[in-house]
Amino acid sequence: MNDSISCRPTLDTFVRFGIVLAAFFGFGLYFFYDGSAGYRKANEVYFSYQAFATLGAEASKSLAWSTGQLEKPLIAAEQVEGEWMVEGKYPLPRNCAATSSTPPEAADHAAMSKSWADCWMAYSARMHFPLKPAEHAYDTAAIREQWLAGGVCMGICCIILFFIIRTSKRTMGIDGTTVTAAGQTFDVSEISRLDLRQWGKGFKGIAYATVKGKKIRLDGMTYGGFNPAANQPAESFMQMLLARYKGEILEYERKDSTAD
Repeated sequence: MNDSISCRPTLDTFVRFGIVLAAFFGFGLYFFYDGSAGYRKANEVYFSYQAFATLGAEASKSLAWSTGQLEKPLIAAEQVEGEWMVEGKYPLPRNCAATSSTPPEAADHAAMSKSWADCWMAYSARMHFPLKPAEHAYDTAAIREQWLAGGVCMGICCIILFFIIRTSKRTMGIDGTTVTAAGQTFDVSEISRLDLRQWGKGFKGIAYATVKGKKIRLDGMTYGGFNPAANQPAESFMQMLLARYKGEILEYERKDSTAD
């Protein structure tokens, strides 16, 4: 009769870890993109759209445009109207439209007076801008928040990686009367209580061994698998442990079929 068994982490365990890790890593990259480029690009679109609207209103009033005016950038670096403090408070991407003169789509007085929205549509298509800008510009505080959120996500990724590495190096098993679980090694005789209320019930595969006043987790879902119908390693581990343990047991429940 075999008197030892060792349960390795299951593939499902690493799949679950991988899904959570990929989700937080993806969110982190998304936040970092918005903080480094996304929000700045959105500001360029927003202020360009506002400039087209302003020039369109001037054109509809038949206001004359001086040559000097049309040589100015579409987005000025100085305060244009109210919240239009572009530099500093509302960062723009490098080499954006602010470095060039008014584009031809906005410089056409006749076309702008007829429909500045059509001119904007032509300009946004050429610049690969979204047709509809954001509802507001993003200031430096909003950009900092994206960097912070990205950093939090990457910090969580590091924590998940730690648990992946730790889990991969651990086993749960029994060799004679020596039990290994949760990074601890102890003898069956040292167990004062086995809490099996979550082992069979609902197929959670979790039990707790009280050793010298300390609860040690016996995790059959992570290590080996615990379905008795499939004779998985963790269930064999538990049966072997029960055959050697003679102390107090809390509500051990066997189930030969999956829970409803």
